Amino acid sequence: MSRCLVTIGTFDGVHRGHQALARWVISRARALGLKTRVVLFREPPRYYFKPSERLPLLSTAEERARRLKALGIDSVEILSFGSRWAKMPHERFFKEWILRRWKAGGLWVGRDFAFGKGRKGDLGYLQRACAESGVKLGVLPLLAAEGQKISSSRIRELLQNGKVADAGRLLGRPYSLFGKVVRGKGIGQGLGFPTANVDYPRELAAPLGVFRVRASGAGLGAVDAVANVGTRPTVDGSGRVLLEVHIPGWSGNLYGKILHVDFLERIRGERKFPSLDALKRQIGRDVGALSPVRK
Repeated sequence: MSRCLVTIGTFDGVHRGHQALARWVISRARALGLKTRVVLFREPPRYYFKPSERLPLLSTAEERARRLKALGIDSVEILSFGSRWAKMPHERFFKEWILRRWKAGGLWVGRDFAFGKGRKGDLGYLQRACAESGVKLGVLPLLAAEGQKISSSRIRELLQNGKVADAGRLLGRPYSLFGKVVRGKGIGQGLGFPTANVDYPRELAAPLGVFRVRASGAGLGAVDAVANVGTRPTVDGSGRVLLEVHIPGWSGNLYGKILHVDFLERIRGERKFPSLDALKRQIGRDVGALSPVRK
């Protein structure tokens, strides 16, 4: 098997900074005559040590892998960090995994990268171990694009504030959620605005409010729609966050199908209305906000 230039990280969101980084890694690998391999953590390892700091992710590991491969990365391996990795001596990790399993001919890591029990596999150790093993070691550049510092945490903060258009600019594409359409209580249908209730992966960040979106998949193509993400305070006291999508003019059956929802712009925040009639009037205004849709 060909030797690889190995990069290890979470790459949450595969945002514009990650995209620039992937292209940079690919160019370095070509110069060294190596294939490219990304070792992808399903979630940041720090969540294992400090579960209280766990935050929603921007994308599933499988989606990140697909996007990295689409950028030209040759192979991606997904790892779920747990006690096995936390207790593994750094020398064993380097020899058995970096060298043998991942066939590293090159290793590119961040400046603060460390692995193994007690995080003893730091940059100083790697400099020695890679030199002894004939592995080219490099330090990854800062995650930026067009001179703008980009981070997953910054994008997550924008989403929390409903600024989906700004988050999309840092991602290089609209932020999206996806999932199977499931049966709801039929409240939207009763109000004259039937909705598709999307059971999205709960580990993902869900921006709260009412949004202009583009729905796709499920045989729809790509259509403009309105999405509500929230707890439906006027009609439901469960507190569970739901993703409901109203597609104007659509009357088909989407149950059991996978719907993708791209968030384009926030229309308003979610709030409790004094009556269902007041809610119905507001939904009518929300749907009216779809025209014209910004492309």
